[in-house]
Amino acid sequence: MSSVIEETALAIRTEQSTELAPTASAAAMEAEIKAAITVALRFPRNEDKAFQKLMKSCQRPSFAEDASYSFPRAGQDITGPSIYLAREAARVWGNIRHGVNIISDDEENRTIEAWAWDLETNDKVFAQDSFRKLIYRKKGGWIKPDERDLRELTNRRGAILKRNCILEVLPPDLIDDARQEAVATMQKGAAADPEAARKKIIMAFSQINVTPDMLENKLGHPLAQCSPAEIAELRTIYKSIADGNSTWAEYSEPHKTEAEKGKLNISDLKPSTSENRGHGEEGLSQVAGKKAEPEKPKTAAKATDNKKQEPIGNSNYATGDDGDPALDNLFQR
Repeated sequence: MSSVIEETALAIRTEQSTELAPTASAAAMEAEIKAAITVALRFPRNEDKAFQKLMKSCQRPSFAEDASYSFPRAGQDITGPSIYLAREAARVWGNIRHGVNIISDDEENRTIEAWAWDLETNDKVFAQDSFRKLIYRKKGGWIKPDERDLRELTNRRGAILKRNCILEVLPPDLIDDARQEAVATMQKGAAADPEAARKKIIMAFSQINVTPDMLENKLGHPLAQCSPAEIAELRTIYKSIADGNSTWAEYSEPHKTEAEKGKLNISDLKPSTSENRGHGEEGLSQVAGKKAEPEKPKTAAKATDNKKQEPIGNSNYATGDDGDPALDNLFQR
């Protein structure tokens, strides 16, 4: 450690540098990691007990409601294990360390890094996310956040990163079994007391300004006819909206009736007249007051002079150079 002494007419100022502080911090972190690895090797996890503990956690109704996330995309509801389930699974699995760090920060942008480390297998996973310090408001558009909003923005994005890292070091079947147990717990509660479950759903959605009529419009039938599976689905949707991952407008596509699916309404057909009587299919083609146009005579196709016809659609699909466009939205979250 070095020091600088400066003497002036008013006072004597002494400055000391802190060059040893990073070294001491690194040494303390190294000692902590060595101790954690030693404990992990001395007391390895019992996978059967860990599985039993996680299933018991998913049998609690309050935890089961938070075990999955949901958000709409391309007309479908995308679901998966939530950060709450990932953290609980890491806790009961044991000997796993995880966290989120800010690795760079300036006036406009912030970069965070999440990590998860299985101390027994020495499997460590990193993930980074860079984002601008902006939040969206309906009245003001994109604005700079205050300290509280910036902290919430960082925690929300960091939770997604950390969830993905934890899930990479945990067995996939462990998480799948936990989600199934959580869904079964919610459905069991709804089946045991359907009336209480419906009232709970109505009260929950009323807090985010969603009325029973709006719920029935999404379901396509009255709330009194809700099945336990639909109650569980609505609960997952509510948690997604309440956590800020989605909005009701993304779920509120009206239920399509049979007429909207393309079926012909009998009232659109005009009664038989002298113009369409006896003309077979031409007479039946008069729908909604529109007269069918006579079929034009077919002409022979002209031969081209040594010119190849272009393939229909995107040529990349024929050669396999392009992927399935339906996969474009799967990895944006």
